[in-house]
Parts: sequence; structure tokens; C-alpha cells
Amino acid sequence: MSKPRTFRKYNQQGITLIMLILIVALAAAAYLVNLLDANAVKIERDKRTATALAEAKAALIGYAASNSAVNSVGYLVNPDLGPGVNTEGSAAGSTGAADFSLIGKLPWRTLGLPPTKDSSGECIWYIVSGRFKNSPKTSVFNWDTQGQIDIIDSDGNTIAANLAALTVSPNSPLDLQSHVLADTTLNQCGGNYDAKNYLDSYNSVNAIDGEVNYFVGSTNNRQAPNANNKRFVLAKNNYYNDRFLFVSVDEIFSIISRRSDFSIQITALLDDVDFKSHLQAVTITGNKGTGNVDCTLISNANNKTFCNNWKEMLLLSQLSPPSPITIDGVTTATCARVLIFGGQKTGVQVRLTTTNKDDPANYLEGANLSAFVTPIASNNNFVGVSTFDANSPSKDILRCL
Repeated sequence: MSKPRTFRKYNQQGITLIMLILIVALAAAAYLVNLLDANAVKIERDKRTATALAEAKAALIGYAASNSAVNSVGYLVNPDLGPGVNTEGSAAGSTGAADFSLIGKLPWRTLGLPPTKDSSGECIWYIVSGRFKNSPKTSVFNWDTQGQIDIIDSDGNTIAANLAALTVSPNSPLDLQSHVLADTTLNQCGGNYDAKNYLDSYNSVNAIDGEVNYFVGSTNNRQAPNANNKRFVLAKNNYYNDRFLFVSVDEIFSIISRRSDFSIQITALLDDVDFKSHLQAVTITGNKGTGNVDCTLISNANNKTFCNNWKEMLLLSQLSPPSPITIDGVTTATCARVLIFGGQKTGVQVRLTTTNKDDPANYLEGANLSAFVTPIASNNNFVGVSTFDANSPSKDILRCL
């Protein structure tokens, strides 16, 4: 008679164990569902932020590349600096010193966008390198102009350098940051314009490698104190939650170089009568031969402006005895001098410093580099093209003088 009772006891224990397993399984399943739901929400939030940053970036590059005058392309719009400077969503006018970088909100109205917001409902912010501001403009501007924005990670390692601009998602406030409304006229993005209240870290004690994502000491912490590069932190912790999308110099000029009037403007400068006359008579000095070249002697305003910005690309050497060169695969008439417009830098060429820019090897390749010496070339084996082609942007453009 004891066996049935034992069986019933074990059977009840088995049922209890099964019930416990089911409860644990259901709890685990519920946790997993909640986790998946949370991950799905996070993914959607991240997508929304990524989309907003990308839309802002595309609009900025479009603005930079779309000016009707080729001598005015490449410059980026100034940020929205808020009440007292401009209306909400509009770009500020000329602000600060030339080459001093700025932080503000994205000027969505000027760019033809609706208020562009991240997943936290905050409008996108925007950091522009001083050399890429459209007002006041830098003194010399071309595809080798360096941005002044560097990015470091949570360990202080540099992950990007010399960027033209950043679009920024500030996300939700951290520490003592306040998004309180500063002016009732701000009915689209709201909040205020103090970069410290949006970009991290609010307290410099928590700064990574001593860097915060704003300019300390200026009005609304918005303007760089000088023209030096500034490091911004891309990290995710209790003190940093800013998200960035980079705008590089190459991204801007890769579009500009495909404008038909860009190639036309290079040709116009190289064939300018005033300029050619000057180049035939000027004393050849410096490593690139252009130490005495004076762009102010050009009477055509467009060519003069382009010469000022792009003179760095020019190299000049004497041919002795006068000799022909090869342009577009054709042997030219006898040339007393050769003028070269060095194309876009290749992967091994560097044009960051004054020393870099004074080295012909950072502009010329192959036979042209071997032949080029100043003031007298080592030989006449110069080979190049007559017009700029965006599909082969590094090719040297030659003129027989």
C-alpha cells in the first residue's frame, strides 16, 4: 500500500518542479520579450537620430556646393546663434574673427529644412570650422584647406582630424545641463543657445582627456578662442551622450570638382592673358618657382580671386634650352617655361603644413616630378593634360609659356 503513496508524492513533486520550470521559462521569455522590445525601441531611436544627422549633413554639403559663382563655393553656412543674432532656424551673419570656429544650432530654415530633431526631440546642433565659415571668409580657400575639428574617443585616441564640420545630436540633458526655454519666440526648437547646456561634458572635472564639446569662455560657449584645431569627444558614458556625423573637406570638394564651371575656371586662370604675360617675365624663385607670382596683376576679377585661393597648386620652371613638352598626348611648340597646376593630392601626398606645401613632391608625380627643378628644369620630359577632369583629379595640368 506504500508504493501508491510514494508514487503520488513523487508525482506531486514532479508537477511542482514542472510548474517551477514553466514559471522560470515564462519569466525568462517575458524578460527576453521586454529586452527585445527595449532593443527595438533603441534601434528605432538610433535610426531617427542617424537620419536627422544625415539630413543635416546633406543639406550643409549641398549649400556649400551650390552657390552660383564658382569662386564662392565650398563655404559652409554659419550656425543659428539665436535671439539677438538671428531668428530661429536662420544662419547668423558675419560672426567673430576669420578662421575662428563656431557652435550653434543647425540653421534649418536657411537650409530649406523643417526643424531637424534627434530621437530625444532636440534640434540638431552644428559645429563649423572657422576656415569654412561663409562669413567672415578665410584668406585662402581650396581643396587643401584644413578643417579645425578633430575627434577623439573615450580613451583620448584621435579617430578623425581636420574636419570641416560636425552635425551633432545633443540627446537628453546630463548632469546640470538645462534645456529650459530662454525666449518665447523659440517656438520650433525651443530651449536655449548655451552650448554647454547641450554638448558635453557640463562639468570639466568629468572631461575626457581634458576636452569638452564646446568653447569655454565665449558668449554661450560658442566661439573658439583662436584658429587652432579643437578636439571633440565621441563617447558614451554618464557624462557624454553627444552623437556626431562628420563633414570632411574631401566630401565637399568632391562635389565642387564635378561642377563644369570649376574646370572652366582653372582653364580661364591658366589662359588669362595678364597672368601668362606675368609668368613669362617673373623671376622664378622658391621650391615651386612661384615665390614672386603676383595674383593682383590679373585684371579679370574672377581669375584674380581664383588665383589668390589656388596659387598653392601652381609650379613654374624654366626650360633651357627652350624645348617642347607633351600636353594631351601631343608635342607642343617650343616652350621657354612650363607652368603646372598640380591636381588633387594622391594618397601618399601631404599638404598640411607650410613645409608640405613647399615641396613639389606633394603636387607632382612620375616624369613631371623628375623633370621639375627650379629655376631651371632638369629636362623637358613634362607630360600632362590641358583641362581638369574630375574623373582624374590628380593629373597635372600643363601650359607651355
